[in-house]
Amino acid sequence: MSENVLFNPGQAISSTFDFNEAYVSAQIYQKKRNKPLLVVQEEDGKLYCVFDKAAAEQETTSQSKQYRIIKQLD
Repeated sequence: MSENVLFNPGQAISSTFDFNEAYVSAQIYQKKRNKPLLVVQEEDGKLYCVFDKAAAEQETTSQSKQYRIIKQLD
């Protein structure tokens, strides 16, 4: 079962069409900042993005876009 979250695409830490590249970016960012992150994928299944997990809980603007959570890094 997948979980969906809303984000403003402009707040992405990283975005790419390759999951492995997104995951590596998330690991590097997490090691530097020590913050929980989410690797998510657009509804159409193309673009992967990395977002700060705390931002997911606060984002409810009209510019938000729905993403499917692929991986959580705590």
